[in-house]
Amino acid sequence: MLTLEREQRTLPLDYANLNTSIQETFTAIDRFECFVVDEILLMREQQLYLQAGYKNFSEYCQRELYAWGGYRRINQLLEAKTVIDTAGELGGHIKNER
Repeated sequence: MLTLEREQRTLPLDYANLNTSIQETFTAIDRFECFVVDEILLMREQQLYLQAGYKNFSEYCQRELYAWGGYRRINQLLEAKTVIDTAGELGGHIKNER
């Protein structure tokens, strides 16, 4: 992955390298988003949030995950996973929850 250091930003950028870097970064984000959804499902299904004193999953999301959109965003991600899983083989072509 191409990392742009402060000094490199002042130099002329090459389209191909920068475009490749952008695409690789989005690919990495997609991989990590799938990973975090699996972890969120574990948290919800095993009710591990109860160990921290939260009354329910939505309270956990609002308090602990507010920086990433809270309960609303978590629901979007979980619904997107459901659609991808339901779509089966075609689900791999879905890039985001929209």
